[in-house]
Amino acid sequence: MTEEGTEGADGNARLTGAVGLVLLVVLFIEGITILEVRQLISLHIFVGLMLIPPTALKLGSTFYRFVRYYTHTPSYVRHGPPHPLLRWTAPLLVIFTGAVLLSGVALLVLGPDRPRLVLSAHKASFVIWFALMALHVLGHIKDALVLSRRDWWPRADWARPRPRPRVEAPRGKGQRGGLVVVSLVAGVVLAVALLPVASPWTTRPIRHDGAAQLGHPAVAAQGGHPGVMVRESRWP
Repeated sequence: MTEEGTEGADGNARLTGAVGLVLLVVLFIEGITILEVRQLISLHIFVGLMLIPPTALKLGSTFYRFVRYYTHTPSYVRHGPPHPLLRWTAPLLVIFTGAVLLSGVALLVLGPDRPRLVLSAHKASFVIWFALMALHVLGHIKDALVLSRRDWWPRADWARPRPRPRVEAPRGKGQRGGLVVVSLVAGVVLAVALLPVASPWTTRPIRHDGAAQLGHPAVAAQGGHPGVMVRESRWP
């Protein structure tokens, strides 16, 4: 990719913005599963695994911009750095993004019988990650939408108070789109391949104990005795 003018940095920014918007949509779906995670545990795990390749692409494009800027590549220097608050919180976002994803994968490997410490780490890292992610979404959403429109809908006729010169998309549009699509396909393949590993979570035994459970049909079938093991799709 040529580095004349700001084309190199523009191409990288458009790739980062496009995959960022895709992640925002997928994360919205993941957020819905959290609201009813006991009932939607299979979807929660599937979407979580699906997020890994697009997230890797997003981190890769961001790290590439970081390297090119601090090695004084002309187009990236002309493009300028992010807002200082976003720049200084970005390393924390990377750390906690990795913590959320890695702890989630670790939970699949460990199974539901020994997850307590890892599960606590997964929940705690998610809370911190969510706050950092919300900050970065607010800081980048406008640029991501504008850059995506210019890249994918260059002839879109948006109402403007006065005519503006058309902004030509930098070369590499096909490669950028291909990378985003490949990352999504890779995410689906990864999720399909690893979802069977999550079967101890999605069909784990639930123990119904105590007098409060005496009205449960499975308990009543055993003469009202607590401690019956029921096979259900539930989160611990």
